[in-house]
Amino acid sequence: MTKTILITGTSSGLGKGTARLFAHEGWNVVATMRRPEEERDLVQLPNVLVTRLDVQDRVSIVSAIEAAIARFERIDAVFKVVRRQ
Repeated sequence: MTKTILITGTSSGLGKGTARLFAHEGWNVVATMRRPEEERDLVQLPNVLVTRLDVQDRVSIVSAIEAAIARFERIDAVFKVVRRQ
């Protein structure tokens, strides 16, 4: 069975690069970001679900997990991008 990873902060930088890498390696990817409606690249990949998640908003976290399970049936790994201020 194909593994699934949920990645936070995929709108740019390390998060986006990690999402591309895992998708290229055949994983299902739940690419999360605060403004998914602005994403143009990751939405083109067939094994990627782009969805909203703000790590400070519990409702968005639950919604992202529910969407991931609905699409891929499970989450095997989580990669959280931490941005330094």
